[in-house]
Amino acid sequence: MDSMHDQSDGPGWIIIIGVVISLLVGMAMLMLMLAGCQSTPPVVLPSGPGWLQMRSADGTYQISLKIPDKPPLNQEITVEGVVSRSGDPIAAEAEVHFDGGMPQHGHGLAVPVETSRLAASGFRAEGVRFHMSGRWLITLDVREGPHLERARAWVDIP
Repeated sequence: MDSMHDQSDGPGWIIIIGVVISLLVGMAMLMLMLAGCQSTPPVVLPSGPGWLQMRSADGTYQISLKIPDKPPLNQEITVEGVVSRSGDPIAAEAEVHFDGGMPQHGHGLAVPVETSRLAASGFRAEGVRFHMSGRWLITLDVREGPHLERARAWVDIP
């Protein structure tokens, strides 16, 4: 009778070990799936004094642009901003391009602006210089892959 008892214990332990390994593998897979499903935090667009709010033409992008309430005449400034797509960050590969012009005079900025991306949907435009007083049309292009949208806003330079 002892020999039958010894034979039944062997396969039972093998089954228990198999079940434990399966549970551990299953838990690891579940943790990986949950980690992959976590959403990125929403983009909070800054607002208040010195922040210009813009929306792209089709409404896909919302932009907060940090530009002085009264930008200086004929002095280089750096303009920074944040772009969101319905509250979500834009793709890290997305391109942002800042420009400006005076359509009523038929000209743009005197010097090309270098626009670079920052972390968390941000961008920086260096070398912005409004060389004439008057009404300037600020243009911001956002390109994500083949999708391109433009946002525009007016700024008065004293």
